[in-house]
Amino acid sequence: MEPEENDGDLKWVVERILNSEIISYNRRVCGRNRTVEKLLYVMRWRGYSEDENTWETPEHLEHAQELVEDSYRENQHIRRMG
Repeated sequence: MEPEENDGDLKWVVERILNSEIISYNRRVCGRNRTVEKLLYVMRWRGYSEDENTWETPEHLEHAQELVEDSYRENQHIRRMG
């Protein structure tokens, strides 16, 4: 399946959010080590197999905010930042 066209842009359609995880890593910033946390979602894409699920950042899901909120309500195990 190919991505769908939306307002002239090609976009893949999220079927559902399966899970999320907050990863932590150290990064040197201004000469000091800082712990950085990053939220990632496991995505299921419409028309694609389970083998093609991907990890995505919230920035990649700006078009699917309603789906993100629905996933939090329906699945208490899905983590969020903050």
